[in-house]
Amino acid sequence: CHDNNTLWDRLQESRKDASKADLIKMNNLSAAIVMTAQGIPFFQAGEEILRTKVKEDGTFDHNSYASSDAVNSIKWSTLDDAEYKAVYDYYKGLIAFRKAHPVLRLTNSTDVSAYVSTITGLDKNVVGFKFKGGYEGDADDMIIIFNANNASKSVQLPEGNWNVYVNAAKAGIEVLGTISGTANVDAISTLVLVKAGA
Repeated sequence: CHDNNTLWDRLQESRKDASKADLIKMNNLSAAIVMTAQGIPFFQAGEEILRTKVKEDGTFDHNSYASSDAVNSIKWSTLDDAEYKAVYDYYKGLIAFRKAHPVLRLTNSTDVSAYVSTITGLDKNVVGFKFKGGYEGDADDMIIIFNANNASKSVQLPEGNWNVYVNAAKAGIEVLGTISGTANVDAISTLVLVKAGA
């Protein structure tokens, strides 16, 4: 997709009070929600490198079908900037994690009902899902927690050790750490955990 505001531009327009660091967190949280949701993920070209479509007058171009390449082109040179490269790597990690876990790609409501449940009793602006292990090679349970608050939140985990694959800074198929008991979910971030084998 190429039209409408880019995610980065929409975030800048709707949260003029937010710092660039928080806007990047919002962008990554949005990506994690899309990449861990059931169904076919869809995002705009260049979103993974914080694409912007700025007109000559400095406003954002939401209807750029007739705009010049200067507005519509994807600025690959932004990958030379460490902040942009970190977002790009985060998207790559989310895609790799999704591809590695078939339970994130269920194709019918019966399977969704059987394998996915909502975690209740969480703080305001915190949403969590538990995925039951056993679906097409996904042997272990999985927990995904989204925290849209400007402060970190604690979430009580089910019994056992849980491997961290996605956090505020990184995403992918390598274990970033192991936790048990209580998970601390950073502000404006996602935490994805897979139950560690016995």
